[in-house]
Amino acid sequence: MPERVRFRCNNCGNRFETEVLDEDERREARRENRPTNAVHCPECHRTDVRRGWD
Repeated sequence: MPERVRFRCNNCGNRFETEVLDEDERREARRENRPTNAVHCPECHRTDVRRGWD
């Protein structure tokens, strides 16, 4: 079941929340050759993000 995780963009500083797959779902998707998308900033679309808002 996807979980909501907070992220902060290292490029523009935008704070956002998104749903990510848990470890079991990622493992299953890789086994079935389904894509697992990288988290990206909704403002600048960069993938240079970190967990948490601190």
